[in-house]
This record gives sequence, structure tokens and C-alpha cells, in this order.
Amino acid sequence: MKLRQFAALALFAPALFWAGAASAHVSCNATNQFTFAFASQTAQTLSYAGTYNYTATNGLAQSVNVQVSFQTFGVFSSVVAGRQMPEISTLVSGAPTAQSLVLGAIFTGRTPNIALNNRVVVTTFTFAQPIRELRMNWHDIDFSSNQFRDYVQVLGRNGASTYTATLTSPAGNNNTGGPVTAAGSSLSFGPAVTPTVLTVDQAAGISSSGNNANTGNIDVLFDEPVTSVEWRYGNAPLTGTETNTGQQAVGITAISFCPMPNINVAKSSAPFDTSGPKRFNIPNTDVVYTLSVRNNGGSTVDANEIDLSDILPADVTFFNGDFNGAAAGTDNFEFVPGSSGLSLTAGDVTYSNNGGSTYAYSPSAGYDGNVDAVRFEPTGTFAANSSFTIRFRARIN
Repeated sequence: MKLRQFAALALFAPALFWAGAASAHVSCNATNQFTFAFASQTAQTLSYAGTYNYTATNGLAQSVNVQVSFQTFGVFSSVVAGRQMPEISTLVSGAPTAQSLVLGAIFTGRTPNIALNNRVVVTTFTFAQPIRELRMNWHDIDFSSNQFRDYVQVLGRNGASTYTATLTSPAGNNNTGGPVTAAGSSLSFGPAVTPTVLTVDQAAGISSSGNNANTGNIDVLFDEPVTSVEWRYGNAPLTGTETNTGQQAVGITAISFCPMPNINVAKSSAPFDTSGPKRFNIPNTDVVYTLSVRNNGGSTVDANEIDLSDILPADVTFFNGDFNGAAAGTDNFEFVPGSSGLSLTAGDVTYSNNGGSTYAYSPSAGYDGNVDAVRFEPTGTFAANSSFTIRFRARIN
């Protein structure tokens, strides 16, 4: 999360940019996490031509709309096991048995490439605003010779950006994901070249699995913020002596995700002296600028990703000396971390003499009129529902 350039002597929220590395973030806690399970829905037959809205909730009684829509390409029949697909039922649910969103079809032939719109069912989950750490649980990805080879791909999107999920299986030894907890996995993850060519965001069945067994499970995780997830489902190309297409079905039981951080920034000013003639904002007196930053979101900001930059007004001169005089410390700023979990040292503060284009200037001791912007980069992970403040001084010209 980067916080950049805001006006002096005013309350102003700067533009926010997400810049966290996927491996650096910390999960939201259970209270802030949103969840939705199809087990809570009434058993019913849906339609591939329909769009459906569901509600995910968290422990704070907050809610987020989840929209589910479908597209089909090259489907010969949407009847599987004598039942019209899609449906909410216990037909395919992994273990333990619970109602799932069940997707199935008989295609006009095998799917040549799951990434193309040729003999696939596409299911899209859409969110009204970006969410992070999205988890999904899919079941019964498997294979039966001359019947089907479940073939899947999952993609996350946020605007023009696309993201690859981490795909793992809680069961089995014959896959490239992990962790695994039991023998007999019925699927294989990419990258792979056998039994079919798979990229890193794809998986395919390699052996049979029961509709309500855990050997065909896939757990999906997106670290990056996404606004939609596309699940592509097909029937992988024929292999060996196979000649038939067959019918197939998979299920999804639940999703969970974290909200994004919600950063608010305020800047205020006050005279440095609280008594005497210098207690007013007049020339040749010092003013203290206070930057107050709060994360109101239910999620942390990624480690070491706060970048708070301030362009100074033309009528002040930055003070590069002991901020608080006789009080403890000798830094030219004061940092109050609160419960943020952050720290700020002199090495985390840089200066500009070109209006913030670069921050490579070394200020002189005392009042330095060449400093026209200051950047603060606290280290650590900015906790959810917490705040911190930074104060520094300048002289009014």
C-alpha cells in the first residue's frame, strides 16, 4: 500500500496504490474474514443461462455480494446422472457430504485446450470491489477411461490484470501441489505433459474418485486482490485407446476471502510553541505537521509497503534537527506507532530537492530551504484496525 503526496495545511487523503508482494501479506483474522457456503442454500436446479447473487458475511455482521454466472461452449447436453445441471445438491460435494454448487455436462467432443472457448463450461464469480486471499474448494476432479477426464483452469482478474492461483490438494501423492495428507489423489496439477499438457494454472484427472470422497479435491488460493475468478471446466483430450466422451460433474462447496485494507490519511498543523509570542503561525516561527494514518480495513497492509510522501509548501523551510529539543531522542521527526506494528528510524526517511521527483538529497543541519519534500517508509506489517502518527517541523518564512 503506497500513500503519496498530499497538500500541506489541509486534511487530504492521497491516492492509494497496492504494491505488496504476494508472499509478504498477513491473513485477516477470523472475525474479519468473509465466508459463503452453498450448504446454506436451498437445494435447487439452476440454469447455465442464469446469473445468481449470494451473500458472504463475516463475524462483524458485514456482507459482500458474490455474483455467479455461467457460459457454455460446445455442450451437447447439460443433463448428468439424469439431473439437470447446474444445481445445488449433494450429488458432488467431497467429504464430508454437504450441499455444493454442482456443474456438469456432456460435450460434443473432448476439449482440445481448456484456455479456449471450445467445449468448456465457464463459471465466473464476481465481487463488487477488490477482495484478497480468496479461497475456493472444488471436488471430484478425476478420470474414468472412455468416460471423461476432468480438465480445469482457474484465473483471477482485477481490471486488466490476470492472476494465477495456488492450486493444492489435501489428498494424494500423484500431484505437483501440496501439502498432501493421504494416498490416492485422483488429479494432477500443471505444469505437466502427461497424461495431457497442463500449464501451472491447470489440473486434470488421472484416476477415479467418489463423488463424496476427498481424493479429487482442489483448494484454490489467490494472494493478489481480485474482482472476479473464472473457473473453466472441460473434458481433456482422448489418450491411449480412448474413443468415447462421456458425462462428468464437479462441485464447489464454499469460498472465503479477506477485505482490502482501508487507509485514511489526514494532515494537520499547529505552532511548535504552545505559549508566548511564537504560539501563532507567523513568520519566523516553527510549525509542527502531523500525519495521521489509519487502517480501518479488516486486512493488514503488506510488509514494508507504506510509502508516505509530503510535498512541502513554498512558504516554509524544513527543520533538520532535534524535533522535540530537550525531550528524549534526536531525530528530526516524532513517530507514534500506536498498535500499528510499524517502526520508523532515521534511515527510513528520505528527502527531495526537486519536488518529489527523486528522494536522494542529503539535508544540511538546521533549517534547510532546499528540502521541498519528505518521504517516510515505516517498516513492518500495518495491522488491521490500527493507526500511527508522524510529526516533523518547519519554519514559516
